[in-house]
Amino acid sequence: MSINANEIALLLSELSFKDTFIQSVTEHDFKSLTFSLFSKTEKAWLLYVELGSNTSRFCRTDRMRKKAQKLQRLGQYLRANIVGSRIIDVYQIRGERVVVMKLSHHDALFNIYFRFFSGPNANMIITDENNMILELMMRRPQRGEEKGKSYIPPEEKDFDTERFPIRIWEGDSFNSFIDKSLSLDSRDEKTNTLVDRIKQKRDKELTGLNIQLTQVEKRIKETSGYESYKTTGDLLSSYSYLLKRGMENVKLYDFEQNEVTIQLERELSPSENINSYYQKYKRNERIYENSLQERDEITKKIAERKNYYEKILNLSDPIEKLKALEKALVSASPAGNTKEDAKTGLHLSSHGFDILVGRNAKENDELLRHYVRGSDTWIHTRDFPGGYVFIRAKKDKSIPLEVLLDGANLAIHYSKAKEQGKADLYYTQVKYLRRVKDGKTGLVIPTQEKNLSVTMDEKRIKELLN
Repeated sequence: MSINANEIALLLSELSFKDTFIQSVTEHDFKSLTFSLFSKTEKAWLLYVELGSNTSRFCRTDRMRKKAQKLQRLGQYLRANIVGSRIIDVYQIRGERVVVMKLSHHDALFNIYFRFFSGPNANMIITDENNMILELMMRRPQRGEEKGKSYIPPEEKDFDTERFPIRIWEGDSFNSFIDKSLSLDSRDEKTNTLVDRIKQKRDKELTGLNIQLTQVEKRIKETSGYESYKTTGDLLSSYSYLLKRGMENVKLYDFEQNEVTIQLERELSPSENINSYYQKYKRNERIYENSLQERDEITKKIAERKNYYEKILNLSDPIEKLKALEKALVSASPAGNTKEDAKTGLHLSSHGFDILVGRNAKENDELLRHYVRGSDTWIHTRDFPGGYVFIRAKKDKSIPLEVLLDGANLAIHYSKAKEQGKADLYYTQVKYLRRVKDGKTGLVIPTQEKNLSVTMDEKRIKELLN
C-alpha cells in the first residue's frame, strides 16, 4: 500500500532540507530513483522516491538500490540540470499526495512536483519558476503533461485523517518504518511478477523442447524400417540380369518366395538403381541412429530444465529466491531452437546441432560479430547473394552429413538460388573468414573452404522451419 497524504505530512515533518545540496541522482528503473544529498548538519544522506506502484513513497533511506543498466531520458536531464542544485524548500500541497521540491541551480530556479497518485496519475514533473514543464518522468499529452506546456498544481484541501489514517508503525522514525516495510512489500510484489515471467519462460522453453522431441520421434518412426532398403538392394542384386534402363518397376520373388513389385528410376542404369537402395539404407540408418541419440539428449534436457525451474520456484529464502529469479530471467535459454528465442536471424536445431541463419546482410553481419565462434561452420551459396548459415560446433563431435545438408538447404532457401532449386555452395570454419576492407555489410572472403552441390529439398526445409 502506497503512502497517503497524512503519511506524507508525517514523513516530511521528520526531514530537514535546510542548506542541502543534490550531489547525484541514481535511477533504479523507470519509476524509482535515489537522491544523494549533503548538508553541513545532516552530512551525506539518501532520499528514495518511487512513483506509480503499490509501494510508492518519498522517504529517507539507509541503502542504495541497484543502479539501472541504462540511463533513462529523465535521468539524463537530472544529471545535466539538477545535480549540484541547492534545495530551497520541500513542502506538501496541503491535503494532497503531492510533494514540491524547490531548487536553485546556477541562478536558475526549478520546481520538482512528485505526484504520488495511483496508476497513470502518478508522475514526477520538473518545471521552471513559472511552472513551464521542462521534463517529466512520464509524458502524457492527453493530460497536457509534456514539455513546453504549463503545469497547474492541484489546489490545497483539508486532510482527511478518518478516511486516510496513518498506519500503525514502530521504530525510530516513520521514514525508517516506511522504507523497510514497503521495501518488503515491493520485494514480494517484484517476486510475484518475476515468478509469473519465469513460468512463462519455462513453458515456452519446454514447449520448444517438446516440439523438437516430437520432430525427432517422427524421424525415428519414418526411418525405423531402414533395413528394408538393404533387403531390396540385395534382392535387386540377385535379379540384376532382369533389370534394364527405362524400367519403372520390376516384379520379383523375394527371399521368402513372395511376389513383390519394386519401383525403379527409369533414367538410372540397373547398377545405379541397386546402389540407390543401398544409399537409402545407409542414409536412413544414419538418420535413425542420430535421431535415437538426439531423442536421449532432448529427453535429458527436458528433465534438467524442469528440475532447474522447479528448484528456483521452490526456494524458501525470499532474498535468495529473488536473486535466482532475476538471474534466470536474463540468462539465455539453452534450448535455442525457436524463432521467438532468437535476437538476430533464425535459431534452429538439427539432430542436436544448433543452426543460425542470417536472412539479409544486416543479420549476416550481426551473427558474425556477436553470435558465432571460430570453430563454428559457415555455409554460403556460390555466385548467388543470400543469407549466411552457421552450424554451431559441438565439442569432440563432427558435423553429420544430414546436418550439413540441412544447413545447405537453408542457405539456398534464403538466397537468389532458391528460384533455380539447386546451387553450388562452399563451407568453412568461421575462423577462416576474412572481412573485406571497406566492403559491404557482412561481406567476407572464405579460405580453406570445401565445396558442396545440393538440390533443394522442400520437405527438409519445411520440417526445419516448422
